[in-house]
Amino acid sequence: MAEKLLTLYIDDASLRLMVTRGQQVRKWAEAPLEPEMVQNNVVIKKAEVATKIKQLLKAQRMKTKKVILGLSGLHCLTRPVALPPLPKAMLAEAVVREARSVLPVPPEQLYISWQTTLTAEDKTEVFMVAVPRKTADALVKTVQQAGLKVEFMDLKPLALARVVSEGTAIIVDVQSTEFDIVIMAEGIPQPIRTVPFPAEAVSLPDKLPMIKKELDRTIKFYNSNNQEKPLDGSVTIFVTGELADESEPCQALSDELGHPVLPLSSPLECPESMPSGRYLINIGMVLKELPLVRETGLAVADLNVLPEDYRPKPISLTRVLALPSAALFIGLLIPLVMFIQETSVDIAVTRAKIDNTNQMTQQRLSQREGLAADVAALEAELAVAEASQANFTVAMDSLERQNNGINGDLGLAVSCLPSTANLTSITHASQTLTLNGSSPGEAEILAYLSSLDNSGRFAEIIVSHIRRVASGGMDFTLVLRTGGGE
Repeated sequence: MAEKLLTLYIDDASLRLMVTRGQQVRKWAEAPLEPEMVQNNVVIKKAEVATKIKQLLKAQRMKTKKVILGLSGLHCLTRPVALPPLPKAMLAEAVVREARSVLPVPPEQLYISWQTTLTAEDKTEVFMVAVPRKTADALVKTVQQAGLKVEFMDLKPLALARVVSEGTAIIVDVQSTEFDIVIMAEGIPQPIRTVPFPAEAVSLPDKLPMIKKELDRTIKFYNSNNQEKPLDGSVTIFVTGELADESEPCQALSDELGHPVLPLSSPLECPESMPSGRYLINIGMVLKELPLVRETGLAVADLNVLPEDYRPKPISLTRVLALPSAALFIGLLIPLVMFIQETSVDIAVTRAKIDNTNQMTQQRLSQREGLAADVAALEAELAVAEASQANFTVAMDSLERQNNGINGDLGLAVSCLPSTANLTSITHASQTLTLNGSSPGEAEILAYLSSLDNSGRFAEIIVSHIRRVASGGMDFTLVLRTGGGE
């Protein structure tokens, strides 16, 4: 039997719950929120909102504790980002660096989530979402206070985009306090805009001029930046929320903008009494768990914007990367330990033989010369065994020092790297470290060389390769002779 899924969406005006089993909607409920409980997408009165959630769950007899949580797109930032081809281990750091350069808010004030959308020989494309920490913390803690466990957090524009099967489309969602515009181009939302209504815009006729103006502006902005693939008149505008059942405003939008305008329909089985248009956000969140319901055009369908702080703690990347080295070291260490143990046993046996021989010597004084030769031979064997033990002990110490040295070299090579430069690969062989990377110019490479040289760790630093590339930056290859230091 299909699992029950509980979805919850909270905005400034209301909260909406929905329960599904498989492709069928089983329960739905909505409760209004008093003014100042939630303002500009930030939960101000956590206890009061948590109580509202509990009351709604109880009234609908919803006992499910795991929840998929929806978050308004207001004040959230999204960007498709193109990066050079990088190892997986370096991709997360590259995304944060790119966020620092392209986002208008410092990354320290945001929770940044991302999903790879394309991996090619010459580039890696990712879709990045940045959520204000204040917004996410208040929302998740409120839901936790209501006794629910958040497993996935979805951005409202992405949830709505998941409902659309076309890879290229325009989505307009109109709610009481805000409206969203999403342009889907080949499965990638670009751009996403969430615009708050002014306080005096209380009716749809009051809101419609602003919606038309912003929609026209967004389409023109996209076309000016994508002249090779502009949005032609065949691209559909899908409307949800307050516009979904308004045929005359939809026709006016179509006439003015030159695009067909249609209400967005639910792919799930909804009861006839259910106002499915009000719950398309919840339905979009459910589709994340039902990939076979319909073929969505969204390329970031599984992007979870729930901050890492609220997820189960995974094994750290450092520990994961350390496992191969540790396994190799242990693989070398075990035979050595076993050999030393065997040698120790041999030494003990030899000592026993010597003791026995000494006793026999005292008893057989007449055979002193022969027994003395036997003792000398056994003592020689003992010396060889002890020398072997010492050699293997030295070998083990050398392996441990070498392992520490490699870790130190790698850490220094990464820490000295300027923030504007990138390492594309690192190769270590014997006492040589080869670094391949890219930089905006020569100044960053010289600064990197100076930092490496001033560290005093490397016996020799060789610039093996440096050239300017078509993009205007520089590619470089450095060879570092480590000298085997720690």
